Amino acid sequence: MKRILVGCINHESNSFNPIITGIEDFVIFKGEEVLTEGLKPYYSSTGIIETIQKWGWDVVPAVVARAVPNGLVDYNLYTELKKEFLAYIDKALLEAPIDGICLGLHGSLKVQNIGPAEGDLLKAIREKLPHIPLTTALDMHATVTDEMIKYCDGIVGYKTAPHIDCYETGVHAAELLKAALDPSNKLCIGRVKIPMLVAGEKSETAAEPMKSLIASCVEAEKENGLLAASVLLGFPWADSKDNGVNIVTTALNDQALADRAALKIAKEFWAERHNFKFKVEHYDSFTSIKTAIESVMQNKEGPVFVSDSGDNPTAGSTGDSTECFEALLKQKEALKALPTKVLYSGFFDKAAVEKCFEAGEGASLEITIGGTWDKINGKKIPCSVKVLKLAKNYGVYDSRLALVEMEDIRIVLTSNHIGFGDDELLPALGVNAEGYCIVIVKLGYLEPCFQKIAKRAILAESKGCSNEVLETLDYPQTPRPIYPLDKDMDIKL
Repeated sequence: MKRILVGCINHESNSFNPIITGIEDFVIFKGEEVLTEGLKPYYSSTGIIETIQKWGWDVVPAVVARAVPNGLVDYNLYTELKKEFLAYIDKALLEAPIDGICLGLHGSLKVQNIGPAEGDLLKAIREKLPHIPLTTALDMHATVTDEMIKYCDGIVGYKTAPHIDCYETGVHAAELLKAALDPSNKLCIGRVKIPMLVAGEKSETAAEPMKSLIASCVEAEKENGLLAASVLLGFPWADSKDNGVNIVTTALNDQALADRAALKIAKEFWAERHNFKFKVEHYDSFTSIKTAIESVMQNKEGPVFVSDSGDNPTAGSTGDSTECFEALLKQKEALKALPTKVLYSGFFDKAAVEKCFEAGEGASLEITIGGTWDKINGKKIPCSVKVLKLAKNYGVYDSRLALVEMEDIRIVLTSNHIGFGDDELLPALGVNAEGYCIVIVKLGYLEPCFQKIAKRAILAESKGCSNEVLETLDYPQTPRPIYPLDKDMDIKL
């Protein structure tokens, strides 16, 4: 019976965000907890584990640690997690040999004093298990490094954005490992790097050009011997010497096939570079909100969604930029004529939530909202609010939530840095987004729960740590030239 080591330290780290991601931001499962509590359906590690168990093999769980995208991970926390991960390997080896390794990494983990950290973790694992087959699932926004290619035998990434195939990608990674465990097989990784940054909201896989590029990956995987083909876009809200798009393939016993398939898809990708565009209408923050108000008044239907895209916590932003909120406040008079309140979801503001809990539901009080972390695009906005609803222990991060009302605006506040695209967040506060004429949400592209009810979707090119206009950001470490920062560049792949 095979014994397979499974685990991950999974995080998407935004270097423009000043928050240091600490232990309070992570959900961590260790050892047997991975198998009893850590089998979340949206984890790639769950797909890995359940596939291995289906085959009748033994899972050797190490550490599964995950956090909502945020700033760089705390150095001491990372080194402690890595130490514990390696300790589980040592413990397992005392019982019996480990036959294979299958990980559920992100690919854009960055740590204080280290920088890109998947390579650091993989190197440490390899020092203990130098000749054991190792495969990994990666996020589509993985920033591939030379070290990741060096230490992995097989790699496969998500094929959907929004990411709805995390579990399936874990299954795929396990299947790669199964192939690698046949002693007659050798996995071969192909890789072509493309000097390009892609804003997440220009790369939805239901729309072109990503739809066709992913179709090319799926078609490539039908070729005999090509086990995986992935478009790994990198993470544009981190400045790194490794920035860029990578096409990564995994082939069976055929390096030439892996290289040829990766190059073909890379050429297709580069040819489409000018076609990566926003799939919804997009304006500056003030115009976005003005357009939403006009739409409701003229068309008499809603909800109209406005994405506060520059401050999207699921892209690692702080969640407390106020540039879009300030644009809304400038149009307070126009809000009075709307058929419902405006819903704003929301702000990461621990101090404001604490004050709301101290005051209790039904209380009126003075608070400030925003500007705790993002001092460039955020201000502490004084607000006179009424507390409508409070909720404790929300989600895996045990956040406290508050719904407050300020004149014609209802605002969601969170005590923890969490995403605002979760379909259970608003119901936890008794809120039905469909009942509001305008919903402003700190997201980029809308998650499926919002897409299905939105009568119109507008992307506000708001300012924050996930600013969608990449040309306005500073990338001193990123190699140049790189598209679209250098629009006229060309390369021959």
